[in-house]
Amino acid sequence: MKTTENKALHTYANPLSLPEIPFGTDDWLAKQPGMFDGYRKPPENRNPDYRSISDPTVFYWEGKWYLYPSYGMAWVTEDFERWEHVRTTPYDPKYSPSIVPWKDGKFLMASWNNPLYVSDTPLGPFRELGAYILPDGSPFLPCDPGIFADDDHRLYLYAVRCLDDDGPVGLRVDIVGYELDWDNPRQIVRGPVELIRMDPERKPWERHGLYNQDRSFGWCEGPHLLKHNGRYYLIYAAPDTCDASYCMAVYVSDQSPLDGFACQKRNPLTAHRSGVVTGAGHGSVEHGPGGTLWAFYTIAAPYLHRYERRIGMDLVDVDENGELYCPFGVTDTPQYVPGFRKDPAAGNAPGYRNLTAAVRPTASSSKEGREAVYATDENNLSFWQPEKGDLSPTLECDLSGLFDVGAVRIFWRDVGLDAAAGKLPEPIRYLLEGWNNGEWFPLIDRRENAEETNIDYRAFPVRACRKVRLTVTGWNRALGLGVIDFAVFGKFSGEEGQ
Repeated sequence: MKTTENKALHTYANPLSLPEIPFGTDDWLAKQPGMFDGYRKPPENRNPDYRSISDPTVFYWEGKWYLYPSYGMAWVTEDFERWEHVRTTPYDPKYSPSIVPWKDGKFLMASWNNPLYVSDTPLGPFRELGAYILPDGSPFLPCDPGIFADDDHRLYLYAVRCLDDDGPVGLRVDIVGYELDWDNPRQIVRGPVELIRMDPERKPWERHGLYNQDRSFGWCEGPHLLKHNGRYYLIYAAPDTCDASYCMAVYVSDQSPLDGFACQKRNPLTAHRSGVVTGAGHGSVEHGPGGTLWAFYTIAAPYLHRYERRIGMDLVDVDENGELYCPFGVTDTPQYVPGFRKDPAAGNAPGYRNLTAAVRPTASSSKEGREAVYATDENNLSFWQPEKGDLSPTLECDLSGLFDVGAVRIFWRDVGLDAAAGKLPEPIRYLLEGWNNGEWFPLIDRRENAEETNIDYRAFPVRACRKVRLTVTGWNRALGLGVIDFAVFGKFSGEEGQ
């Protein structure tokens, strides 16, 4: 059978396919101040185990991308097609790690409600310098800190400040900035300077609710500063990390990192309320290959816990008014990786459709209430689960036509996750097949897979298919198996533009 060259092999899809996503640790933060490592769940905590990764800061350094999310650090890639998980020391920075190059080849790290850290490499080990020091000499630990080193050897810190307010919300959550002493970065020499004042009445993206309809409450968080072509962009998130309305918005200044900021007209920067990629908040925008810009953001997936999350990314550009925007929005289909196209803003996707979306699959078995249709309903809060005795579970989708199929994304559900009982994630092994002219043939064979990847995105040589079939051949039987999303991507057969 003819195999067509796949020009879209160098693609990624959201949510990002990252190995070894860590456990969520939200329920006992108050019990353990400062940094903490590993998985130490108190026996009195009865919340089900879950995995989460969020609040990404990304750092492009000497040809490699370093991804620093909440819950665990770090993930490294050279091509955005494969990520490597490299454990740092300390490993779990609670929330919002932010890492920048400093002087003498060293790197500074800030994170939520923690002191300042320093390292000789982007991957640590990080050594504690101590709490920040306010101008009056008192210690200070920031909420959701973002640290920024300007090219004039001046250093800045951005954070969240909560104040009582007599307005309809009753609480005002602002973004403030500080200048730090370059040689003694714990020392605050200016600030706090109010940079963004929460105003849900005039900025609807700061309001709670799926459609930002709740004027009684708002929220701002997750500041991150980008400098691009001499202009300062202050990116922040709203209104709540567990909402599908989670987004990022932007303020701009042509004066300095602490002065002259105004809300750009083109807001929010990232937003997506439906599908598997819901919410696109708390993250960062960073430079990539060839001077390109990329947004990295948090995806809400609050099934087992309201803070269960994943990470996505998309291309960012600058419009004629100097404002940031995403030329293709928040995406949920394959996109070319950074550096693959010289001018990605002119087109950065192979044009693949989700061919299995809303298709009702045929399954080898389904547990009651976890029917096969939940694997293709584009909802990250539902999932298909085969019967316990099904040792070779299958999902089969009739595509209702002939399509050139070239990629797949499988979002697995950790059914029965329980670290204390030894029910831990393991590599899932599977075979994806296509069917045409009365014949089944392999599209991608992962039956020897040795990498644990909660979201597995793979591109492969294009084949013309009328049906596709997923067969799971290996998983942790004690843990259980579920499929949140089974998405096969491709084009009408013979369609150009790959």
